[in-house]
Amino acid sequence: MRRIAWLTAVACILCAQERPAFEAASIHASPPGDGRFGFHLTDGGRLTIQNMTVWNLLRQSYGWRDNQIIGGPAWIRSEGFNIEAAPSSPVGRDKAIEMLKKLLEERFHVRWHADTREMSAYALKVDTGGSKLSPAREGQADMRMGNLKAPSMTLDSLCQILEFDAGRPVVDQTGLAGPYAIELHYARDAAVADTSLPSLFTAVREQLGLRLEAAKLPVKVFVIDDAQRPSDN
Repeated sequence: MRRIAWLTAVACILCAQERPAFEAASIHASPPGDGRFGFHLTDGGRLTIQNMTVWNLLRQSYGWRDNQIIGGPAWIRSEGFNIEAAPSSPVGRDKAIEMLKKLLEERFHVRWHADTREMSAYALKVDTGGSKLSPAREGQADMRMGNLKAPSMTLDSLCQILEFDAGRPVVDQTGLAGPYAIELHYARDAAVADTSLPSLFTAVREQLGLRLEAAKLPVKVFVIDDAQRPSDN
């Protein structure tokens, strides 16, 4: 048993050592009032970030949704950083994203854990009249909020988009595999709504044959246990 435990510990250490990291990384707090922001990753894995928060970098690197991130100090949502990072040799996008995760851990000391919590959400379901979804096809996507044209999209991806305007997590409970061709047009802001366009909830029902149903649902969340401002370098 002691030998197995020792081998497991060695394996964990080797795994940690093998995690890819940028050879060089420069981090500076963004100047106050800088309204610009950007995330640029070259084909070789060189990363240039302008005025992005740790919150948004976590979303970018892990693919988390806003409603899935909980906790952490307030500054991770409000303070932007400029980052220049380069690998020792050219790498692909996936490996560069792994390097960004390690940078967040080592330079910002981000620590987190996954959890499941029940919260107010919307279940995306097939409406009583049946789905109006069309099969996926080839074509160019036009992804604007309130005006979606996607020739090929999964319903999970649609849920991620809908929750921005729904104001709650949206969970796919349609049982449909997809992907599908999605075309959805709706008024985004009720206060200044274009009266020629339906609300989000009406559009989902009339145009897609689906419905958003309010419910208390278990939602996977990511709890930020700790994060620290890095020193400029």
